[in-house]
Amino acid sequence: METRKLGNSDLYPSVIGFGSWAAGKAGWGDVDDHETEAAIRHAYELGINFFDTAPAYGLGHSEALLGKVLKPVREHVILATKTGLEWNEQGQFSINVSKANIMREVDESLRRLNTDYIDLYQIHWPDPSGKIPVEETFEALNQLAAQGKIRHIGVSNFNVQQLVAAQTVSPIVSLQLPYNLFQRDVEHAALVYAKQLKIGFVPYSPLAQGLLTGKFNYLTRLPKTDVRAQLNPLFSEKQFVKNLVIIETFTGMARAIGKPLNQVAINWLLYRKEITSVITGAKTIKQIEDNAASAKWSLSREDYEQISRLFETDSSYVI
Repeated sequence: METRKLGNSDLYPSVIGFGSWAAGKAGWGDVDDHETEAAIRHAYELGINFFDTAPAYGLGHSEALLGKVLKPVREHVILATKTGLEWNEQGQFSINVSKANIMREVDESLRRLNTDYIDLYQIHWPDPSGKIPVEETFEALNQLAAQGKIRHIGVSNFNVQQLVAAQTVSPIVSLQLPYNLFQRDVEHAALVYAKQLKIGFVPYSPLAQGLLTGKFNYLTRLPKTDVRAQLNPLFSEKQFVKNLVIIETFTGMARAIGKPLNQVAINWLLYRKEITSVITGAKTIKQIEDNAASAKWSLSREDYEQISRLFETDSSYVI
């Protein structure tokens, strides 16, 4: 599978990455560990070498699962995880990017991932309170890099201003943000800045959490425990119906191209060479095979532009 250089690092992740939020099980419906393990192994067999996770995904379950499956091939894969989102005994999350918390979390992640180093360590969310100085957060990461516990530093869910502040303290090699046909505001600032500064851009939620797979219809009702129903405005009742109308037209375009809807949506992202690796979630072998197949062909310029025009009036930045 094609690889692309991650910013100014020495990492070359596959253009299709394995996103393991669902591997944590919580909030993603019926998820079977054995199926997920098989999907992870098969992803590696298909040439995927970039695996992204976080402690918050299932309160450590996702990291532990990846650590178990990837241990035999650890030297051949890029492990990316995150820090700064902690939870209490009730499983409630809060942002904590203090040095003390980062130092605690990294050791826990190393243990769960069954490794002695993390290739890409990312701040999961910026501190909304501003109480923790940016210097404290990123000097802690610099210290971890000096100790050899992490190799490179990245950020997730940062806007350009927050990224610039982080860069004054640490060498930031990657920026991870939601980016898909429905959510395109990153094109106005974040993607441009990342390209100019040679920072690796890693989109997550490329299929808008399943919306761009075509599996939903007007009768779909997500359970209240589903993370999409809880957190994603794209799935709010009114917006959901509007999105399905657009999907109907998009389905016709994909049919004319001769490729599945999800592959067209992912390939649309890969058309832009400043995209390093697209984080695609998968719970089964079938899903990861579909995702990986997205990298085996390329949209024509005409098709890329036509698809872009269909969605450009409805883009919105939603995490």
